[in-house]
Parts: sequence; C-alpha cells; structure tokens
Amino acid sequence: MVALPITSFPLFSKLFGGTMVAPLSFLPMVLLILIVVLPNFLKRGVLPRQFQPLYVFFLIAIFSIALAFLKEVPSFRTIPIWRNAVEGLVTLLIGFGFYLVTIYCLEDQAQIRSALHWINLGGMVIILAVGLQYLTYEITGAFPQSLRSFQAVVSASGRLYDGRATGLAFEPSWLAHQLNILYIPLWLGFTASNESVYQKRLFGKIPYEAILLAGGIISLFLSFSRIGWISVIVVFTYLLFRLANSVINRHLVRREKTKGKKYTKKQHFFLKLLLWLLLLIILLLLVFGAGLVMRRLDPRMEQLFNVTLLKQYGIMGWASRLSFAERIIYWQSAFNVFVDYPFFGSGLGVAGYYFPETLPSFGYQLPEILSVLLYDSFIPNAKNLWARLLAETGIVGFSVFVAWVVEHWRNAKAVEKRKQSGLFTAMGLAGQLLIIALIVEGFSLDTFGLPYYWVGLGLIVASWRAKLEHSDSKLKRKSA
Repeated sequence: MVALPITSFPLFSKLFGGTMVAPLSFLPMVLLILIVVLPNFLKRGVLPRQFQPLYVFFLIAIFSIALAFLKEVPSFRTIPIWRNAVEGLVTLLIGFGFYLVTIYCLEDQAQIRSALHWINLGGMVIILAVGLQYLTYEITGAFPQSLRSFQAVVSASGRLYDGRATGLAFEPSWLAHQLNILYIPLWLGFTASNESVYQKRLFGKIPYEAILLAGGIISLFLSFSRIGWISVIVVFTYLLFRLANSVINRHLVRREKTKGKKYTKKQHFFLKLLLWLLLLIILLLLVFGAGLVMRRLDPRMEQLFNVTLLKQYGIMGWASRLSFAERIIYWQSAFNVFVDYPFFGSGLGVAGYYFPETLPSFGYQLPEILSVLLYDSFIPNAKNLWARLLAETGIVGFSVFVAWVVEHWRNAKAVEKRKQSGLFTAMGLAGQLLIIALIVEGFSLDTFGLPYYWVGLGLIVASWRAKLEHSDSKLKRKSA
C-alpha cells in the first residue's frame, strides 16, 4: 500500500522488457498471492462472487486473441502479434492479482482501517514529493540534478516536467490518475462523512483525511492534467448533487407535513429536473472556470476559447492547437477497429496493428501521429480504456467489464446504506466516488497494469464482505 505511488520502478521495467507500467507494489503483490490468496483459494475452492465476471472477461479475451490468428492482421512493425497479446493478458492478470490481494488481505474492519493507514502514508509521500518539486522549480526556475537523479531511481522515465508536478509517477497525467482513482475518493469519502481512521482529530474536530484531501487536490492541480481536473470536478459535482438531493427531499417532506398534503409525481419530477439543470449549470461553470485557469497557466490551452479558430478549422483543427487532437485520433482509430469487428473485437493487444488502416485522415497532419507511423518501434494503443475494450474485446467483452464495474457500484451503495459503522458509511461513499472517477479517467489511460482502480474496487468488495460479517455477528448477538 505504501509503494503504490511509484508507478514505474526502473528495475521492474527492465525485467519486463522496458515497459512503462511497472509498479513497485508488484513484487509484494506476487508474494501475497502466494502467501494469502492461493492458500485461501485452495481451502475454500472458490473466489469471491464479484470476481466471476472477470472469469468471463478473461475467457473472452483469450477467445478474441484466438480469433485474431484466423484474420489477416495488417503487418505493422516487427513485433509479433502473440507478444503483444501475451503482454495484454499479463497486465490483465497483474490487475487481477492486485484485486484479489486487496480482498483477501482485508477481511474485517480492523484490517481495512490498517490498510487505509498505510494508503494514507503513501498519499503523504506523494504530497511531500509534489511540494518539493513545485517549490524547487518556483524558487530556482529549474530542477536541480539531485532531484532529477532521485526521479531516475523511482521512475523509468526519469523525467521531471517544467512547471508541472510528477510526484513519484511516470508522468504528470499518471500522478493525476493515481490521485483521482484512489487517494482523493478515499479522503473525500471520509471527509464528507465526517469519519476518520484515526482516533484523534485536528483541533479535536477536523479529520486528518480533510488535510490529506486538501494536499491531494493541490497536488492534482499542480500536475496540470486536463483530464485529471475534469475528473475531480465531476466527482465533486456528484457529491454536490447528493447533498442537494438530500436537502430537497427533506424540504419536500417538511412542506408536506406543514401543508398536510402530498406532492404529486409530476411535481416531484419537475423539482428534481430543476435540480439537475441547476447542477448541470454549476458543472459547466466549474469546467469553464478550470478552463480560464488552465488558459492562463498552461501554454497548451491558450486557444481554448478561440471561437474563430474553431469556426475556421473545425473541432480537430481547434483540438490540435490545444495539443489534444492526437488523443482524439487514437480514440477514433480504436473505435474504427470496433466498427470492423463489433462482437469480439480484434483481439486483446491486437488493435494497434490496425492503426495505419483505421487512422483518420486528419492524423497525417499531426507530427506525433506521423512519428508513430514512420519512426517509432512500438505498437500504438488506444489511450482510452473504454475505446480499447470495444476495439479489442468487442461489445461482448466491453459489456462484461462494464457489468463488473456496475456490480461494484451496487456493492458500494449497499455498504453505505446500512449505517452500522462510520467506516462502512465512508467506504461506501468513497467507492461511489472512485467509480465515477474511473469512468472519466478511463478516457485518459487504457492499461490494466496500474493497480489503482483494482485496489480501489478491491476495497469496495472487502468492505462489502466485512459489512455482511458485521451484520451477521450483530444478528447472532441479538438472537442470543
């Protein structure tokens, strides 16, 4: 849990053939699989119910790869198809490992609280690293060699980005990803629920998670990750909607008691519709405000509100001035693969071989895309989890994976619903925030190998299982 902030440990990256996705937590995860998960599985003979969709998804992934060898896959690069397919399966299995270890190592409230202590410690390390990077750059105008050397020890890229915080991650967008998918949802869930895993509070009132939340949001801001900013805005908007919905429900109940008559379904509908419209306006204002800030601080966003440019060159031309058109090209290319192979996709890890054939024509005007086509040696990826699922496993694999995520949403709601313990209330809310962040962040990263959403969803399942045992033990005490 403490090692989670390090996303691409150089030693592991070399062992895995130079891959960017090589989290430091991989080695302890493997050890825990051997020590905890396997003995538990051999004893019980069954894995958690929530893992069942992943069985199906894994079989679909293998079947899609088998189908790929029956197709005429375009010849692109010297990398054989089987190698990319195996890499896709391995990263998927790594994700499974983080998921199962989290579930099996956290079987009761005490263990969940202990894990959260260690996760928070890792989060503190992220905040301190970001603070050091930002202050050093602001004071000196450059990163000293000592800081660059340290980054080379903890990150396979070894890079620090001028004016942007990287933390201990491979790049700033990965820093935003880990904060949005794991740390901020947990800290926000506990802060909003006024709960804490610590016995003491700041000034006797403020949970320490609130302090960590403030540090996490500042760190996210300093990453200048555009999708990261959007993710946290959407998460806070959901929290605001919950609050507004609760307030209006209480108001309606109070009004009904005062007037002695109930509102009709039509009145309820229009009041809730008004609430939705109001929150939509708030969301748009927040995004607009974030755009104004980003426009002033990030050179890539100078043309964000240039309507003339949008009219003259269209959406893609406008997006290219924002250094965002390349991402859209990758997404469109992956979606075009899905259109060609809609049921089971092109095969896990195979979609990139179709890139020259499915590339939109606008891509030939972008230097990055031309470099990928003509000079780079790797197979391009979708850079979008949802587009990748569609392109590589088709609508069948996509549906199973989404159903798996939806199951965790239901578990998170169930954990929060019964307010038997402050821990469960906070974890249920944190789980919902985590899934919302995953939906948005899925438009930025497409790998299965980073542990954050696997650990986060595993925490939801662990809390759900612990809640059931907590409920059963209370029932037994009452009956006794």
